[in-house]
Amino acid sequence: MKAIYVTDEILETIWRFEEKGRCTVEAVKAEHENENGYVVDDEVLSELEKMGLVKINGPDICMTEMGRDQARPIIRRHRLAERLLVDVLGMPFDEIEESACEYEHTLAPGLTEAICTLLGHPKECPHGSAIPEGECCHRSESSVKSFVNPVTTMEIGDEVRISFIRKEDPVLIGKLVSFGIAPGKRIKIRQKFPAYVLQVENTQIALEQDIAADIYGVKVSRP
Repeated sequence: MKAIYVTDEILETIWRFEEKGRCTVEAVKAEHENENGYVVDDEVLSELEKMGLVKINGPDICMTEMGRDQARPIIRRHRLAERLLVDVLGMPFDEIEESACEYEHTLAPGLTEAICTLLGHPKECPHGSAIPEGECCHRSESSVKSFVNPVTTMEIGDEVRISFIRKEDPVLIGKLVSFGIAPGKRIKIRQKFPAYVLQVENTQIALEQDIAADIYGVKVSRP
């Protein structure tokens, strides 16, 4: 494996552990033990510290600002690739990791932004982890027609497979999930005014427009 890929993989691992609160040297070593023909040891991690990418403090290891700057686009490409594989190609969650790892090393910046736009600028990967924003997200760019769109852009009668919900209120998301409105579920748009009425199996749920606007999905069919 190329040295740059080894560095990327280690930074990606530290990023994921830091999201959970803490990363240790031993955790990084265990994650990459004899993986793909290379071993992450003290020498490798010490070299990353000399490069200014990480800081080792006793049993703990964390990324420097330089390290995070290098890791951010890697994480972004990987998690956008996961969304692409699940939302567009319909690949099962348990089969996407290997392909997403390949994409994270090969997607060009322009193509990454196009995929993000195509997917409607998702905030989370299929596993619920945050996707770092890109320039296209800040511009709300829509030069490429999105494949994943809010249900408010669709028509009565459209059947939609939900991709993600942008709302950050866990109580509200919990209520939506209890009604069957969750990623991977299919809904049908029954009404758009004065409130949105979505059908989930044999149940119809009325939602305010601002809530419906944060439910993103892929149109499956239309009568």
